[in-house]
Amino acid sequence: MAYFAPYIDETGVHIPTYQDRLDALTSAYVSIFGPEANLEISSPDYQLLSVFARALDDLSALITADFASRNPAYAAGAALDLLLPLFGLTRQGATYSTVMLTLSGTPGAVLPAVPEALDDAGYLWRGQTAGITLDENGERTVEAVCATPGVVSAAVGAVHRLVSPVAGLAAVVNRYAAIPGRDAESDASCRARMRLAAAAPAVSTLEALESALRAIPGVRSCVVYENDTDATDARGIQAHSLCAVMDGGLTSAIAPVLFAKKAPGIGTYGSISATVEDSWGHSHTVSFQRAAEVPVTITVVLKPLAGFDASAADQIREALLAYGETLGVGQDLVVPALYGLIYAQDTGSTPTFSVSTLHVTAGGTATSGVLHGVWNQRYGFQSTLIRITVEE
Repeated sequence: MAYFAPYIDETGVHIPTYQDRLDALTSAYVSIFGPEANLEISSPDYQLLSVFARALDDLSALITADFASRNPAYAAGAALDLLLPLFGLTRQGATYSTVMLTLSGTPGAVLPAVPEALDDAGYLWRGQTAGITLDENGERTVEAVCATPGVVSAAVGAVHRLVSPVAGLAAVVNRYAAIPGRDAESDASCRARMRLAAAAPAVSTLEALESALRAIPGVRSCVVYENDTDATDARGIQAHSLCAVMDGGLTSAIAPVLFAKKAPGIGTYGSISATVEDSWGHSHTVSFQRAAEVPVTITVVLKPLAGFDASAADQIREALLAYGETLGVGQDLVVPALYGLIYAQDTGSTPTFSVSTLHVTAGGTATSGVLHGVWNQRYGFQSTLIRITVEE
Protein backbone atom coordinates (compact mmCIF):
# COMPACT_ATOMS: atom_id res chain seq x y z
CA MET A 1 0.00 0.00 0.00
CA ALA A 2 1.27 3.47 -0.88
CA TYR A 3 1.84 6.15 1.75
CA PHE A 4 -1.15 8.30 2.71
CA ALA A 5 -1.73 11.04 5.25
CA PRO A 6 -3.19 9.70 8.54
CA TYR A 7 -6.89 10.37 8.99
CA ILE A 8 -9.93 9.47 11.12
CA ASP A 9 -13.32 8.63 9.62
CA GLU A 10 -16.47 6.78 10.60
CA THR A 11 -14.58 3.46 10.65
CA GLY A 12 -11.80 4.64 12.96
CA VAL A 13 -8.20 5.85 12.73
CA HIS A 14 -6.10 5.05 9.65
CA ILE A 15 -2.30 5.13 9.86
CA PRO A 16 0.26 4.20 7.20
CA THR A 17 2.56 1.31 8.03
CA TYR A 18 6.28 1.49 8.70
CA GLN A 19 6.99 0.11 5.23
CA ASP A 20 4.69 2.70 3.65
CA ARG A 21 6.65 5.49 5.36
CA LEU A 22 10.02 3.99 4.46
CA ASP A 23 9.00 3.62 0.80
CA ALA A 24 7.81 7.25 0.74
CA LEU A 25 11.10 8.47 2.27
CA THR A 26 13.28 6.50 -0.14
CA SER A 27 11.21 7.69 -3.14
CA ALA A 28 11.57 11.31 -2.00
CA TYR A 29 15.33 10.79 -1.49
CA VAL A 30 15.74 9.45 -5.05
CA SER A 31 13.70 12.33 -6.49
CA ILE A 32 16.07 14.80 -4.76
CA PHE A 33 19.46 13.16 -5.32
CA GLY A 34 18.75 11.22 -8.49
CA PRO A 35 18.48 7.53 -9.41
CA GLU A 36 22.22 7.01 -8.95
CA ALA A 37 21.81 7.48 -5.15
CA ASN A 38 23.00 4.45 -3.18
CA LEU A 39 20.10 3.10 -1.15
CA GLU A 40 21.31 -0.43 -0.58
CA ILE A 41 20.10 -1.85 2.73
CA SER A 42 23.63 -1.65 4.15
CA SER A 43 24.19 1.96 3.05
CA PRO A 44 24.27 4.72 5.71
CA ASP A 45 21.64 6.75 3.87
CA TYR A 46 19.16 3.88 3.79
CA GLN A 47 19.75 3.13 7.46
CA LEU A 48 19.20 6.81 8.34
CA LEU A 49 15.91 6.82 6.43
CA SER A 50 14.96 3.65 8.33
CA VAL A 51 15.55 5.50 11.62
CA PHE A 52 13.28 8.32 10.45
CA ALA A 53 10.59 5.84 9.39
CA ARG A 54 10.81 4.04 12.72
CA ALA A 55 10.46 7.31 14.66
CA LEU A 56 7.37 8.27 12.64
CA ASP A 57 5.94 4.78 13.10
CA ASP A 58 6.43 5.00 16.90
CA LEU A 59 4.56 8.31 16.89
CA SER A 60 1.77 6.73 14.86
CA ALA A 61 1.51 3.90 17.38
CA LEU A 62 1.13 6.47 20.17
CA ILE A 63 -1.60 8.26 18.23
CA THR A 64 -3.43 4.97 17.66
CA ALA A 65 -3.16 4.08 21.35
CA ASP A 66 -4.45 7.54 22.33
CA PHE A 67 -7.40 7.15 19.98
CA ALA A 68 -8.22 3.70 21.39
CA SER A 69 -7.89 4.90 24.99
CA ARG A 70 -10.99 7.04 24.56
CA ASN A 71 -12.86 3.74 24.90
CA PRO A 72 -12.82 2.45 28.52
CA ALA A 73 -12.52 -1.10 27.19
CA TYR A 74 -9.05 -0.33 25.78
CA ALA A 75 -7.77 2.44 28.05
CA ALA A 76 -5.12 1.49 30.58
CA GLY A 77 -3.12 3.12 33.35
CA ALA A 78 -3.21 6.91 33.44
CA ALA A 79 -5.47 7.02 30.35
CA LEU A 80 -8.08 4.97 32.22
CA ASP A 81 -7.71 7.21 35.29
CA LEU A 82 -8.70 10.21 33.13
CA LEU A 83 -11.96 8.47 32.17
CA LEU A 84 -12.97 7.40 35.68
CA PRO A 85 -14.22 10.86 36.81
CA LEU A 86 -16.73 10.80 33.93
CA PHE A 87 -18.42 7.95 35.83
CA GLY A 88 -17.99 9.58 39.25
CA LEU A 89 -15.18 7.20 40.15
CA THR A 90 -11.50 7.25 41.07
CA ARG A 91 -9.03 4.39 41.18
CA GLN A 92 -8.93 2.79 44.63
CA GLY A 93 -5.47 3.04 46.13
CA ALA A 94 -3.56 0.40 48.04
CA THR A 95 -4.30 -0.13 51.72
CA TYR A 96 -1.99 -1.31 54.48
CA SER A 97 -1.96 -4.69 56.21
CA THR A 98 -2.57 -4.75 59.97
CA VAL A 99 -1.61 -7.17 62.73
CA MET A 100 -2.20 -7.45 66.47
CA LEU A 101 1.12 -7.52 68.33
CA THR A 102 1.53 -8.82 71.86
CA LEU A 103 4.19 -6.81 73.71
CA SER A 104 6.06 -8.37 76.64
CA GLY A 105 8.30 -6.66 79.18
CA THR A 106 8.44 -5.12 82.61
CA PRO A 107 5.04 -5.11 84.40
CA GLY A 108 3.61 -1.60 84.57
CA ALA A 109 6.29 -0.15 82.28
CA VAL A 110 5.34 2.84 80.11
CA LEU A 111 6.97 2.43 76.71
CA PRO A 112 8.49 5.76 75.63
CA ALA A 113 8.59 4.97 71.91
CA VAL A 114 6.32 3.41 69.29
CA PRO A 115 7.22 -0.30 69.01
CA GLU A 116 8.49 -1.40 65.61
CA ALA A 117 9.11 -4.99 64.55
CA LEU A 118 10.20 -6.93 61.48
CA ASP A 119 8.64 -10.13 60.21
CA ASP A 120 10.46 -13.12 58.76
CA ALA A 121 10.15 -11.66 55.26
CA GLY A 122 11.75 -8.35 56.29
CA TYR A 123 8.59 -6.22 56.29
CA LEU A 124 8.38 -3.47 58.92
CA TRP A 125 5.34 -3.31 61.23
CA ARG A 126 4.84 -0.16 63.28
CA GLY A 127 2.63 0.36 66.34
CA GLN A 128 0.22 3.27 66.25
CA THR A 129 0.80 4.98 69.62
CA ALA A 130 3.59 5.80 72.05
CA GLY A 131 3.29 5.79 75.83
CA ILE A 132 1.84 2.27 75.95
CA THR A 133 1.55 0.88 79.50
CA LEU A 134 2.15 -2.85 80.03
CA ASP A 135 -0.28 -4.59 82.41
CA GLU A 136 0.52 -6.34 85.70
CA ASN A 137 1.67 -9.40 83.74
CA GLY A 138 4.00 -7.31 81.62
CA GLU A 139 1.94 -7.68 78.45
CA ARG A 140 -0.15 -5.51 76.14
CA THR A 141 -1.73 -6.20 72.77
CA VAL A 142 -1.68 -3.36 70.23
CA GLU A 143 -2.44 -2.90 66.57
CA ALA A 144 0.48 -2.46 64.18
CA VAL A 145 0.40 -1.40 60.54
CA CYS A 146 2.77 -2.59 57.83
CA ALA A 147 4.95 0.17 56.42
CA THR A 148 4.60 -1.33 52.92
CA PRO A 149 1.22 -0.86 51.20
CA GLY A 150 -0.59 -3.70 49.47
CA VAL A 151 -1.12 -7.38 50.20
CA VAL A 152 1.45 -8.26 52.87
CA SER A 153 0.78 -11.45 54.83
CA ALA A 154 2.28 -12.53 58.15
CA ALA A 155 1.57 -15.92 59.67
CA VAL A 156 1.24 -16.46 63.41
CA GLY A 157 4.58 -15.77 65.08
CA ALA A 158 6.17 -14.23 61.99
CA VAL A 159 6.45 -10.71 63.44
CA HIS A 160 8.92 -11.08 66.29
CA ARG A 161 12.12 -9.07 65.70
CA LEU A 162 12.34 -5.71 67.45
CA VAL A 163 13.87 -3.02 65.24
CA SER A 164 15.47 -1.09 68.08
CA PRO A 165 15.51 -1.42 71.89
CA VAL A 166 12.67 0.19 73.83
CA ALA A 167 13.01 0.67 77.58
CA GLY A 168 10.74 -1.77 79.39
CA LEU A 169 10.03 -3.87 76.29
CA ALA A 170 11.65 -7.30 76.03
CA ALA A 171 9.82 -9.10 73.21
CA VAL A 172 7.06 -8.82 70.63
CA VAL A 173 5.10 -11.44 68.70
CA ASN A 174 1.89 -11.73 66.71
CA ARG A 175 -0.38 -14.45 68.07
CA TYR A 176 -2.81 -14.01 65.19
CA ALA A 177 -2.20 -13.87 61.46
CA ALA A 178 -2.09 -10.43 59.87
CA ILE A 179 -5.06 -9.02 57.97
CA PRO A 180 -3.68 -8.36 54.47
CA GLY A 181 -4.14 -4.96 52.88
CA ARG A 182 -5.14 -4.39 49.28
CA ASP A 183 -3.06 -3.59 46.23
CA ALA A 184 -3.91 -0.57 44.12
CA GLU A 185 -6.96 -1.30 41.98
CA SER A 186 -6.19 -2.98 38.68
CA ASP A 187 -7.36 -1.75 35.27
CA ALA A 188 -9.71 -4.74 35.00
CA SER A 189 -11.39 -3.86 38.30
CA CYS A 190 -11.73 -0.19 37.25
CA ARG A 191 -13.41 -1.18 34.00
CA ALA A 192 -15.86 -3.43 35.86
CA ARG A 193 -16.85 -0.59 38.20
CA MET A 194 -17.23 1.79 35.26
CA ARG A 195 -19.69 -0.55 33.58
CA LEU A 196 -21.73 -0.74 36.75
CA ALA A 197 -21.57 3.02 37.32
CA ALA A 198 -23.12 3.48 33.89
CA ALA A 199 -26.16 1.60 35.21
CA ALA A 200 -26.71 4.09 38.06
CA PRO A 201 -29.50 6.00 36.27
CA ALA A 202 -31.07 2.76 35.03
CA VAL A 203 -34.81 2.26 35.13
CA SER A 204 -34.39 -0.86 37.26
CA THR A 205 -34.22 0.13 40.95
CA LEU A 206 -32.20 -3.02 41.65
CA GLU A 207 -29.54 -2.11 39.07
CA ALA A 208 -29.37 1.47 40.31
CA LEU A 209 -28.98 0.29 43.92
CA GLU A 210 -26.20 -2.14 43.05
CA SER A 211 -24.40 0.48 41.00
CA ALA A 212 -24.59 3.01 43.85
CA LEU A 213 -23.27 0.45 46.35
CA ARG A 214 -20.34 -0.45 44.09
CA ALA A 215 -19.39 3.22 43.82
CA ILE A 216 -18.77 3.42 47.59
CA PRO A 217 -15.03 3.80 48.35
CA GLY A 218 -13.47 0.52 49.40
CA VAL A 219 -16.15 -1.70 47.82
CA ARG A 220 -14.52 -4.31 45.60
CA SER A 221 -17.74 -5.97 44.48
CA CYS A 222 -21.31 -6.57 45.56
CA VAL A 223 -24.48 -8.32 44.47
CA VAL A 224 -28.05 -7.40 45.42
CA TYR A 225 -30.50 -10.31 45.65
CA GLU A 226 -34.24 -9.74 45.64
CA ASN A 227 -36.98 -11.94 47.06
CA ASP A 228 -40.26 -10.72 45.59
CA THR A 229 -42.25 -13.75 46.78
CA ASP A 230 -44.52 -14.11 49.82
CA ALA A 231 -42.21 -16.57 51.60
CA THR A 232 -38.60 -16.74 52.75
CA ASP A 233 -36.44 -18.01 49.87
CA ALA A 234 -33.73 -20.68 49.81
CA ARG A 235 -31.06 -18.12 50.73
CA GLY A 236 -32.92 -17.17 53.90
CA ILE A 237 -33.99 -13.77 52.53
CA GLN A 238 -37.35 -12.79 53.97
CA ALA A 239 -40.42 -12.18 51.83
CA HIS A 240 -40.48 -8.91 49.87
CA SER A 241 -36.96 -8.07 50.94
CA LEU A 242 -33.57 -7.60 49.35
CA CYS A 243 -30.11 -8.61 50.48
CA ALA A 244 -26.99 -6.69 49.50
CA VAL A 245 -23.89 -8.88 49.77
CA MET A 246 -20.93 -6.54 50.16
CA ASP A 247 -17.23 -7.16 49.60
CA GLY A 248 -15.45 -4.20 51.22
CA GLY A 249 -16.64 -0.75 52.21
CA LEU A 250 -17.45 0.74 55.62
CA THR A 251 -20.79 0.00 57.26
CA SER A 252 -21.23 3.72 57.91
CA ALA A 253 -20.99 4.37 54.16
CA ILE A 254 -23.06 1.40 52.98
CA ALA A 255 -26.10 1.89 55.24
CA PRO A 256 -27.12 5.40 54.02
CA VAL A 257 -26.83 4.40 50.38
CA LEU A 258 -28.83 1.24 50.96
CA PHE A 259 -31.60 3.21 52.72
CA ALA A 260 -31.66 6.01 50.12
CA LYS A 261 -31.68 3.76 47.04
CA LYS A 262 -33.96 0.88 48.02
CA ALA A 263 -37.65 1.09 47.10
CA PRO A 264 -40.08 2.21 49.87
CA GLY A 265 -41.69 -0.66 51.77
CA ILE A 266 -38.97 -3.16 50.83
CA GLY A 267 -37.17 -4.82 53.72
CA THR A 268 -33.45 -5.46 53.97
CA TYR A 269 -31.81 -8.69 55.07
CA GLY A 270 -28.39 -9.59 56.42
CA SER A 271 -26.26 -10.20 59.49
CA ILE A 272 -24.92 -6.61 59.57
CA SER A 273 -27.35 -3.93 60.75
CA ALA A 274 -27.04 -0.16 61.08
CA THR A 275 -29.33 2.74 61.95
CA VAL A 276 -29.93 5.54 59.45
CA GLU A 277 -31.79 8.78 60.08
CA ASP A 278 -34.00 10.23 57.36
CA SER A 279 -34.34 13.95 56.63
CA TRP A 280 -37.08 14.20 59.29
CA GLY A 281 -34.86 12.75 62.00
CA HIS A 282 -36.62 9.37 62.11
CA SER A 283 -34.41 6.33 62.66
CA HIS A 284 -34.50 3.32 60.33
CA THR A 285 -32.60 0.04 60.57
CA VAL A 286 -31.12 -1.44 57.41
CA SER A 287 -29.28 -4.72 57.09
CA PHE A 288 -26.85 -6.27 54.64
CA GLN A 289 -24.51 -9.23 54.35
CA ARG A 290 -20.71 -9.31 54.29
CA ALA A 291 -19.27 -11.60 51.65
CA ALA A 292 -17.15 -14.42 53.09
CA GLU A 293 -13.84 -14.76 51.26
CA VAL A 294 -12.94 -18.30 50.22
CA PRO A 295 -9.12 -18.52 49.92
CA VAL A 296 -7.95 -20.14 46.70
CA THR A 297 -4.78 -22.25 46.71
CA ILE A 298 -3.07 -22.51 43.33
CA THR A 299 -0.11 -24.78 42.61
CA VAL A 300 1.68 -24.36 39.29
CA VAL A 301 4.60 -26.49 38.14
CA LEU A 302 6.44 -25.20 35.09
CA LYS A 303 8.60 -27.23 32.73
CA PRO A 304 11.39 -24.93 31.48
CA LEU A 305 12.22 -24.90 27.77
CA ALA A 306 14.99 -23.18 25.84
CA GLY A 307 15.23 -19.50 26.76
CA PHE A 308 13.31 -19.85 30.04
CA ASP A 309 13.56 -16.83 32.35
CA ALA A 310 12.98 -17.39 36.08
CA SER A 311 11.18 -14.03 36.28
CA ALA A 312 8.26 -15.68 34.46
CA ALA A 313 7.12 -17.06 37.84
CA ASP A 314 6.64 -13.53 39.23
CA GLN A 315 4.80 -12.44 36.09
CA ILE A 316 2.48 -15.45 36.34
CA ARG A 317 1.76 -14.71 40.01
CA GLU A 318 0.88 -11.09 39.20
CA ALA A 319 -1.39 -12.18 36.33
CA LEU A 320 -3.22 -14.65 38.58
CA LEU A 321 -3.67 -12.03 41.31
CA ALA A 322 -5.06 -9.58 38.74
CA TYR A 323 -7.52 -12.24 37.57
CA GLY A 324 -8.56 -12.85 41.17
CA GLU A 325 -9.45 -9.15 41.54
CA THR A 326 -12.00 -9.51 38.75
CA LEU A 327 -13.92 -12.24 40.59
CA GLY A 328 -16.91 -10.72 42.32
CA VAL A 329 -19.41 -12.01 44.84
CA GLY A 330 -21.00 -15.27 43.75
CA GLN A 331 -18.94 -15.57 40.55
CA ASP A 332 -17.55 -18.87 39.31
CA LEU A 333 -13.84 -19.63 39.20
CA VAL A 334 -13.07 -21.11 35.78
CA VAL A 335 -9.88 -23.11 36.24
CA PRO A 336 -9.16 -23.73 32.49
CA ALA A 337 -9.03 -19.94 32.04
CA LEU A 338 -5.95 -19.88 34.26
CA TYR A 339 -3.98 -21.80 31.63
CA GLY A 340 -4.51 -18.95 29.19
CA LEU A 341 -3.36 -16.40 31.77
CA ILE A 342 -0.22 -18.42 32.50
CA TYR A 343 0.77 -18.99 28.87
CA ALA A 344 0.06 -15.33 28.06
CA GLN A 345 3.09 -14.42 30.21
CA ASP A 346 5.37 -16.30 27.78
CA THR A 347 6.00 -13.43 25.37
CA GLY A 348 8.94 -14.92 23.48
CA SER A 349 8.84 -15.77 19.81
CA THR A 350 8.97 -19.46 20.78
CA PRO A 351 7.59 -21.15 23.92
CA THR A 352 9.98 -21.00 26.88
CA PHE A 353 7.93 -23.11 29.30
CA SER A 354 4.97 -25.45 29.54
CA VAL A 355 2.60 -26.12 32.42
CA SER A 356 3.17 -29.57 33.89
CA THR A 357 0.76 -29.18 36.81
CA LEU A 358 -2.07 -26.83 37.71
CA HIS A 359 -3.93 -27.64 40.93
CA VAL A 360 -6.64 -25.35 42.25
CA THR A 361 -8.34 -25.82 45.63
CA ALA A 362 -10.94 -23.57 47.29
CA GLY A 363 -13.01 -24.27 50.37
CA GLY A 364 -11.71 -27.83 50.53
CA THR A 365 -12.76 -28.54 46.94
CA ALA A 366 -10.17 -29.27 44.27
CA THR A 367 -11.07 -29.25 40.59
CA SER A 368 -9.66 -28.81 37.11
CA GLY A 369 -12.98 -27.51 35.83
CA VAL A 370 -15.26 -24.84 37.32
CA LEU A 371 -15.64 -23.91 40.98
CA HIS A 372 -19.17 -22.58 41.18
CA GLY A 373 -19.68 -19.44 43.23
CA VAL A 374 -21.88 -19.28 46.32
CA TRP A 375 -24.29 -16.36 46.60
CA ASN A 376 -22.67 -14.86 49.72
CA GLN A 377 -19.04 -15.76 49.10
CA ARG A 378 -16.17 -14.57 46.96
CA TYR A 379 -13.13 -16.48 45.77
CA GLY A 380 -10.02 -14.67 47.00
CA PHE A 381 -6.52 -14.94 45.55
CA GLN A 382 -3.55 -14.31 47.87
CA SER A 383 0.09 -14.15 46.86
CA THR A 384 1.12 -16.52 49.64
CA LEU A 385 -1.32 -19.17 48.40
CA ILE A 386 0.00 -19.13 44.84
CA ARG A 387 2.88 -21.61 44.67
CA ILE A 388 4.90 -21.65 41.46
CA THR A 389 7.79 -24.08 41.08
CA VAL A 390 10.06 -25.04 38.19
CA GLU A 391 10.98 -28.62 37.39
CA GLU A 392 14.64 -29.49 37.82
